[in-house]
Amino acid sequence: MVAKVKAKAVEMIGRVKAESEEKSRAYTDAITKAKAEAEEKSRDYARAIAEAEAKAKVRTKAKTEKKAKDNAAEKVSNTTENAAKEEPASPAMAENPELNSISALLAICAKDIMQKDIVWGSSDDSVQQALAKMQQHEADYMMIGQDGVPEGIVSKSDLTGAISPYLRPIFAKWRRPLDDATLQIKIKWIMNRPVRTIRPETSLEAVMKDMCQFGGRCLPVVDQQGKVQGLVTVSNILEIRALLKPQSNPNISTVDKVLQVPQLV
Repeated sequence: MVAKVKAKAVEMIGRVKAESEEKSRAYTDAITKAKAEAEEKSRDYARAIAEAEAKAKVRTKAKTEKKAKDNAAEKVSNTTENAAKEEPASPAMAENPELNSISALLAICAKDIMQKDIVWGSSDDSVQQALAKMQQHEADYMMIGQDGVPEGIVSKSDLTGAISPYLRPIFAKWRRPLDDATLQIKIKWIMNRPVRTIRPETSLEAVMKDMCQFGGRCLPVVDQQGKVQGLVTVSNILEIRALLKPQSNPNISTVDKVLQVPQLV
């Protein structure tokens, strides 16, 4: 009787031990498989980031080359301009309030309309970080640089153009690691550079002329040390247009007809 009990006990112990070893092997296999899958996803994500940054570099290079060509063409086509001399108001202007209003508007300087609240970021910030900063401050532009010295400038449209459209909720089912990786693109690959700047005393007429000629919609205002003091955007200029009386001609042009305000709308 005792022998039978011992035999059953030994058999039970053996069975429990075998089941335990089987479960242990299954658990080890599951961990190994999960680890392998995680490492594979990590490699895919790293490759996706590298591909996204490579594409951003190509776009940045193309944009820089286009700007260089445009600047070269501008230098070749433009002749040296003499400094504008102030002239006394003509009798016609003195008698016409509308002309006086236009004259006062064009006499405004950058320092009079610039916005002083500036959002700053680092060239090593990701698109995701930059978007978060701009949303937090409700800003349309962000300066890139250190200690007030600009290295580049980026707009909200630059950021949204750099990320994949498949990050939108309506495209969620087609979302891939490559799409998520576009959020990690560094700002230095998409920011606009070199930065065109103006001085505080730059006239409103000169600011609008610069925007029309070079296509920019935001110009940093810098002091003599090259440090940014504020930003002049198209929105700031359009707000100033409210100074004109309702009967004023909406198609205001400068004397040389290079600048036309409606082009900025």
